[in-house]
Amino acid sequence: MSSTTSPTALAPTYRKALQTWRPVILYFGNQHCAACEEAGPVFRAIAETYRHRADIYMLNTSESPRHPNVTGTPTVLFYKDGKLLKKIKGIGTAQTLAADFVAHIGKVKPRYAPRKPRHDLGWLRRTLRGLCTVARARSLVGA
Repeated sequence: MSSTTSPTALAPTYRKALQTWRPVILYFGNQHCAACEEAGPVFRAIAETYRHRADIYMLNTSESPRHPNVTGTPTVLFYKDGKLLKKIKGIGTAQTLAADFVAHIGKVKPRYAPRKPRHDLGWLRRTLRGLCTVARARSLVGA
């Protein structure tokens, strides 16, 4: 979906937010909207994993300037290089929203998973038992 709104028609706060090389995601909600109260925590949980790879804003429509592409709440707008890529009216399910994040931002690497240690405790004890100091080594060799 391409943007039919020229960048100059946007409020200065939106123009400033869109002047970045990173993907920008704008979530519009309202505190008096029942659908927004359900969608907000879902959006926040999914957006948390992408916070280092995109600029994500949660905006209250009653407090922020009017955006020409927002006709109802909740609405999610995906931007890249200042161009509107996708508009979602209502967020749907968590799976579809997560799929939209992956499509527009990319996959996020999984968190560090601890690896199984290469050596067990028995190996470590046997190895440490065989180690000795320089003085003990000289006495064992007979020098």
